Amino acid sequence: MTKKLDLLFLLLALVFVTLANVSHTVALRYGLLLLFLGYAGCNWRALLGFVRGSGVLCWALAAFVGYAFLHALLWSNWPELSLSEARSQLLMGLLWFVAGGALFWRRQALSIKDVVMLAGALLCAVELGHAAYVLATTGALPYQTAFTTATKLELTFFINTVLVFLAARIFADFSPRFHYASRLPRWFPYLALLLLLLVSLMAGARNGLIGMVYLVFSMLGVLLYWERKRLGWRKAVLIVAAICAAIGSMASYAYHKDTRNQVFVESADMGWHYQGSKGWLRVADYPKMRNGQVVDPSAYERIAWISRGLDLIRDNPLGYGYGRNAFTRSLTHVGVENKVGHSHSGFIDLGVGLGIPGILLWLLFCLSLMVTGLRRFVREQNTTGLVLALVVGGFVGRMLIESIQRDHLLHLFLFIVGALLAELLSRESRHA
Repeated sequence: MTKKLDLLFLLLALVFVTLANVSHTVALRYGLLLLFLGYAGCNWRALLGFVRGSGVLCWALAAFVGYAFLHALLWSNWPELSLSEARSQLLMGLLWFVAGGALFWRRQALSIKDVVMLAGALLCAVELGHAAYVLATTGALPYQTAFTTATKLELTFFINTVLVFLAARIFADFSPRFHYASRLPRWFPYLALLLLLLVSLMAGARNGLIGMVYLVFSMLGVLLYWERKRLGWRKAVLIVAAICAAIGSMASYAYHKDTRNQVFVESADMGWHYQGSKGWLRVADYPKMRNGQVVDPSAYERIAWISRGLDLIRDNPLGYGYGRNAFTRSLTHVGVENKVGHSHSGFIDLGVGLGIPGILLWLLFCLSLMVTGLRRFVREQNTTGLVLALVVGGFVGRMLIESIQRDHLLHLFLFIVGALLAELLSRESRHA
């Protein structure tokens, strides 16, 4: 009965990871969380083992969440909203972290690595199926749109996360000293990689491409460092050249396909010096560049929001009050009329909301996870540690340019890293 129950919850984990970013699944996610917490309660030894085993990591996340509640009570300019947001986002995130850790503390039929790869392949297969339907009915492939998610942000965020798992799996194939335990066929990661790259190119998200480049060069550096003696300099040069050519081709395609890139630099510069216009507040027209062309709205707005957000943090280092729209509320609080929303930078939203202490506590948690993963990878050649470090590093890096530390994006991230940490630390899974 226990094995059947484990298989059931493993299937539910696959459902959650696959559908977490899909629109209109809020009730499903809350229902799954209740089931996972019930499972953790029934397997309290696994839950206790995860909390004890993770040690400072679990408490670092709890300290961050606790600080958000304390800030809402003592310093927030909108305490009721901040308390509500802290409960629905951060407290729920902590519970998802614990749920993932408790589920995968015990050895399961599939690891969290296999679950994530399967989920990515399933979601992208649906995206490609829809693209084929659109091509057949309209004669043109969809571009810069997403079928399964509300926006391309959610889709490319998930794709980049899954690519970390695929990259580590393929890396283990080419590096004999590393072992990557998987129940999936050897050919599956390569098929999944093809699916994900095709969908990513159709999504046409610049930030998604930046994340892919970060991942490729991170894995390239790891491969060349560990296999430098076996490969020799000739093979190393060929590998670097081939990968750079492939990435360069993708980047060139994305650059020429997206017309916004042609005016990015001047638009970004005008956004950084936001004081000369009000277009970034969305209460006036966008400014024009020297050639008379209107700025690229995306680059102009995002850079302006980052620049103004840094000024807000400088003026109030303790923050104005936590919330998904802390940026627009803070602007209104200081007397600036706007119709913005969030800043499209996770660190700006976090700094404006919870101040510099909030940023430091979040970084303490994330960096501790990365150090733990890298230490296990270096000492034991454990690819789970490498995956954990790269997933967390990718999330932190993308927070610079996207507001992803909220809602289902945050909850999915914390569930996955909780599961990875459990597999890394558990005695049963240590050599997986």
